[in-house]
Amino acid sequence: MDSGGATPSLPLNFLCALTTDSDVDDPPSRMAAEQAQSMEDGRERRELLEALLRGPYRGSAPSWLLEAAVDSDLARKPPQSDPLYGPSMDLARLALPHPSCTPQMRRDSLRRCTAVQLGRLGSTQTSDVLADAVAEALRERGPRQQTMTVDLLDTPTDAQLVLRHHRLHSTVMTAAADLLPSYPFLDEKGDEDTSTWLDRQKAAERAWRTMWKQVVTAHPEHHRLLVDWSDNNDAGHIVREHLLGSIPWDVEPELLEEIAQDDLASFPYSVLTTRMCRMRRDGATEQEVRAHFASDLSELSPQQRKRIDQLLSDDKYGLRYGCGAAISRIAWAADGTWRYLLNPDQGQQYGRPHPWRAAEDQLAALARQFAEHAAVALELWEPAPGAPIHSVEDLRWVRDLLQHLPVVTADVKEKVRLICRDAKRGLAGRREYGRYGLDSDVQPARELLDAIERMIAEPLPDPGPVRIASLGAPDQVTVRDLAGARDAVLDDYLRRHPGDDALVEKALLSFASRAYHRGVSFTDVLARHSDPQHALLDLTQSLRQRLGGGPNLREAWADAVLSLPATGPELIRALPAWTALKARGPRGQAAHPAVTSVVRTTLGDHSEAWQRFAASPASYSGPTAWLRLGDILDAAENGTPWPKPPHR
Repeated sequence: MDSGGATPSLPLNFLCALTTDSDVDDPPSRMAAEQAQSMEDGRERRELLEALLRGPYRGSAPSWLLEAAVDSDLARKPPQSDPLYGPSMDLARLALPHPSCTPQMRRDSLRRCTAVQLGRLGSTQTSDVLADAVAEALRERGPRQQTMTVDLLDTPTDAQLVLRHHRLHSTVMTAAADLLPSYPFLDEKGDEDTSTWLDRQKAAERAWRTMWKQVVTAHPEHHRLLVDWSDNNDAGHIVREHLLGSIPWDVEPELLEEIAQDDLASFPYSVLTTRMCRMRRDGATEQEVRAHFASDLSELSPQQRKRIDQLLSDDKYGLRYGCGAAISRIAWAADGTWRYLLNPDQGQQYGRPHPWRAAEDQLAALARQFAEHAAVALELWEPAPGAPIHSVEDLRWVRDLLQHLPVVTADVKEKVRLICRDAKRGLAGRREYGRYGLDSDVQPARELLDAIERMIAEPLPDPGPVRIASLGAPDQVTVRDLAGARDAVLDDYLRRHPGDDALVEKALLSFASRAYHRGVSFTDVLARHSDPQHALLDLTQSLRQRLGGGPNLREAWADAVLSLPATGPELIRALPAWTALKARGPRGQAAHPAVTSVVRTTLGDHSEAWQRFAASPASYSGPTAWLRLGDILDAAENGTPWPKPPHR
């Protein structure tokens, strides 16, 4: 039948399937090529072009096909919602490294690309030929580094835009890193004063740090490449700093260990600096100091020796800085680069801890080594005249030391007590002016100080998170403290204080404030008491005085008591009357059978006693809510006046 001159057309999916398995000269291939040439650009044409390049034309392709594939990708626009991330470049990624694509066509096509499109083309899926061409195109656009400014975060360079794409080819990654803005050294403007210039400089430095954080976060598979690349330029320290302190959970364990060990190796230098500067401060000459520490100085690099010489010769500022170098270094690390390594659970996303690539044992070993260095610095701590400890940063390293040091000696505790005493003076005059006020960290600092004091008030458990939640001395811990403790902390605390009946009683009362526990039971805690039945009866009889609180606390205590395997009548009679009567039995029973048994046994078939019992003043809340069941039953049975509520 005559087609009337119309171009033959088959369903696109059918034609693509035929084309994939056809040779260039097969009729389906010719039909597909003719149809692709006549179609307007769009999704269906793109699918057909891809089928042709992956099928019959994968070895040799006409220029029109390669140009059509590239033009189709270049014409696609990024979404308005996210203009910095363009659509895929799958067709161009097939066409540009194609054997039939000439180097000139490849260069010309890449010159037409936006930086975002170059980033798409430079992925790990890209062939080495195309990756080399993308890297060269990127270098043509920015042959020189710019100096970092704040504006470059909002209006990024081509290299920055390329590096925002994940999983880049290593060649493209290196080329883009070479072209990133360099560390800022800003010149003063005209009549600009030093303070204004310093503010601009600091803002530019923060922007530079932010840029590098974005880079290392986006490319976990290239962390090793970035470390090796940056070791010989001004980005070396910031790359390592971010890997150690910003995203350590994403760093390959071997590399994390290497960076952490390199950082730990710098701590003794700070200790040496402090010892030398203090010797100089205390009256020794520079020559005497150098002679005394000659063997230590011989192991330093020329730059390190030069830095110490500068500090020793600067009596006004350098010497004072050097005297505190050891403490400053360890405090800065605990508050910054080592914060997540020392407290892995604090690294969170959407309220949940990040999964770590490094094993728990590796993190624990690194934390222990940090604590050992911190213990050396602790020996050098001394109060600063006129400048007592007053911030979280001043205290966090002490808490971390106590948490991870394998053995906390009496000398360590004594030194920590001196720090706590100094911190109390420093925090005494501070006030909380609001979340964004000058003293906005005063409350966290006080909480940290309180935690440290609790840790040194008792024998410490094994190193780890349990130490942070230390509850302090048994005679100082409260029922509320025990109620707020995690199960593991509570169990460990009781285990480390055997034979302390008063502590066990407070732990039992804590179940009323936190009735649900996974890892420790009311029965287990009760078994730690030397006289469990007497203790339980005494606590229940003096519940208002020992526990207090509202109906929920009474109900929780009654539930705990009635859940015991055996609960005698005397104990049930000691429960608050209304609470006991409202208690449900096992398996959904409307009332607890042990309670109904006690009531029936006492009142028997005495009708008047039952009527008096029903009219008792026992209540859900208020003072009469504490009336004991036994006292109410006795008054109802004997017709005596109702008892008064127990004393507080």
